Amino acid sequence: MSDVDFGRAMGAHCALHPVLEATGTCARCGNFTCNACNQDGASRYCPTCRERSGDAFPLGRETWSFSQLWDVCWPAFQREWVMLSLSVLVMLGVSLGAQLLINVGTAIGAAADSVVLTVVLSMVGLVAHQLVQGLVQLGMVRVCFDVLKGGRANVERLFSQMNKAVPYALTMTLVFVIVLVPLALLIFLGILAVVGTGVMSGVDASASEVWDALVPMLGVMGLGFLVLVGPLTYLMLPLYLVQPELVFHDVPPSPLEVLRRSWVAARGQRLSMFAVALASGAIMLAGFFVCCVGVIPAMALVQLLTAGMYLAVRSPWDESASS
Repeated sequence: MSDVDFGRAMGAHCALHPVLEATGTCARCGNFTCNACNQDGASRYCPTCRERSGDAFPLGRETWSFSQLWDVCWPAFQREWVMLSLSVLVMLGVSLGAQLLINVGTAIGAAADSVVLTVVLSMVGLVAHQLVQGLVQLGMVRVCFDVLKGGRANVERLFSQMNKAVPYALTMTLVFVIVLVPLALLIFLGILAVVGTGVMSGVDASASEVWDALVPMLGVMGLGFLVLVGPLTYLMLPLYLVQPELVFHDVPPSPLEVLRRSWVAARGQRLSMFAVALASGAIMLAGFFVCCVGVIPAMALVQLLTAGMYLAVRSPWDESASS
């Protein structure tokens, strides 16, 4: 019988919340714990022992680096890699199931022989897909938080963030409007400039003449990309922290506040964050080359590193937030 079942079987009540039925026992002090105290079975310790034993995340803004983050995340991954990988598989499965919504919408529109209906249903399916996929990704961050704080990787926690659908949708919409729309506009203007240059070269121009006209424009675009890659990286890195910021709070801040906190948390930390991003890419590449089978655990490790990075750089105001 597990420790979670033991408390309920004894008919005991929580030591910290006497009005609540116990669902487990603390692995350190032996006190009975309720679901709130043992984080729905994800933690082996009661809140008091988590605090006393340093079960809170050991790194902070002034004490972390990529190597230290690795030293914390790798043992946690080794301990829970099977369930973390299973969580990733479930997350991918949910995403694939949500993708079917788009296909169903397209099929219904085609059956009705209506372009308008096809477009509308496809858009609705796309929005639903992005929302479901995003909420399960938030759940994956929650699972990683549990593991990094000494708990188990509970697959059920993947669906613990469904109540945040509205905050998530509003925050991602704001991110899209502020960051992705201007970036997409720049790309569109670049494509328009290339096409315009080709048209201006003349309809009867030879391929070599068109290419000669395009080369300077492509060179300018390439130089522009090199000039902008630094500022764009600087702007995009705080977005790494948006999803963990939404997960960390039972009641998330407003979308503007989420972005502000992510920006402030990244201040002075971008170099180390960039190292995490590069390492994550290398891990995914290595997982792909291990007969593609390693992609799943590689994704789990990357998720763990990202969650750990957030816990390390989050600003002091989060100390009072719900865990």
